[in-house]
Amino acid sequence: MTKLAFVCQWFPPEPIEIPRNIALSLGSCGHEVSVLTGVPNYPTGRVAEGHRALELRMEEIDGLPVRRTPLYPSHDSGALGRIANYVSWAVSSALFGQRMLRAAEATLVYSSPATAALPAMVARRLWGTPYVLLIQDVWPDSVLSSGFIPGAMGRVVHRIIDAFVRRAYAWSDHVAVISPGMVDLLTARGVPREKLSVVHNWVPEEDQAGAATCAGDTHISLADRVGASADDRLFLYAGNHGRAQALDGVVRAFLDDRTAPAQLVLVGDGVTKKQLVKLAGNHPRVHFLAPVDRAEAGRLLEDADVSVVALADEPLFAVTMPSKVQSGLASARPMLVVARGDAASVVIEADAGAAAPPGDIDAIVEAVRTLLAATPDELTAMGSRGRDLYRSSMARAVGAARLSDLLDSAAQRRGSRGGHTAPTHPERKRS
Repeated sequence: MTKLAFVCQWFPPEPIEIPRNIALSLGSCGHEVSVLTGVPNYPTGRVAEGHRALELRMEEIDGLPVRRTPLYPSHDSGALGRIANYVSWAVSSALFGQRMLRAAEATLVYSSPATAALPAMVARRLWGTPYVLLIQDVWPDSVLSSGFIPGAMGRVVHRIIDAFVRRAYAWSDHVAVISPGMVDLLTARGVPREKLSVVHNWVPEEDQAGAATCAGDTHISLADRVGASADDRLFLYAGNHGRAQALDGVVRAFLDDRTAPAQLVLVGDGVTKKQLVKLAGNHPRVHFLAPVDRAEAGRLLEDADVSVVALADEPLFAVTMPSKVQSGLASARPMLVVARGDAASVVIEADAGAAAPPGDIDAIVEAVRTLLAATPDELTAMGSRGRDLYRSSMARAVGAARLSDLLDSAAQRRGSRGGHTAPTHPERKRS
């Protein structure tokens, strides 16, 4: 059993499931896991009831000891509030989390935001505690790609963040990423290839498995909600309606008569929803439903014929693996992926659906027509191949075992070095 610290800025009661699942899964692998996190304030930017922004607190969540340190609560669209949120927690956790990190044999850093690495980096310097980074978003790309901080200030912030993440990579024992494209990207940026591993995020499988059996009498089927007939084929998108998803191209494809009788159902909300509703008008094959909780979304996915994933045509998104890919694969649903890069490749290579470049309406129409032309048995076979891929390379048992091995190896190397040793500085060889 290895004594592990898990560093993540966000943790329940915040609605962020991936960190919770990782911590519990490592515990199930036999490790003793403690969590270092912040005061809950995501996604509203308001401190959760029963907490204070400046509190230091030890508590227990799902049997895990959790250490909370102060932060500036914010989830503003503006840069200053968001930066203050990230930096304040990075500093406070680096100051007040060292007792936990010193006692750990190894640390896993959930690297979103990238500033979450700071407490582990300090512990590496002070106590020799090795850490493994689990990269969810590649910084500085993800924080600056949308013009979050424009102009000269953005260029300055880019240089600062780039220097920080390069140091974080260099001092880490290993770097795990959630998609193959991230391996290529970080290798090109000087991270040794042997220091990189792919560990896909997984879905909360207990909810996924129970989606069809827990509906009870209150569940209204997707077909009944939109008035679809038995001859219609239901394509479901469930998630954020934002600029990053570029859903306008998907909607335009379903407005095209060539995609009849396919029905597009979009569940959720976001900054572009009003524009999408206006674009669709009263078209009988495009439907918008209000947001639902995760369990209900799983039940609606069971009702659908095809699961839809969409991402904008941005270089960063080509190395992004949105959780909707895993959800669709795990649910044994064939997939329509309107994206470039990893999200499309994994589905095409598994022959688990169809894909098209974002913004190319004709290509999206043809992908929809491919799925319309498939027989029910062929759709079932696509879904089965996707589920087999998920189980073999993305499931919780696979991902947790990979992380467990990486952390065990880090802890063993620490022991072979004889305890508290300061890291070398390989990043000095790079520009």
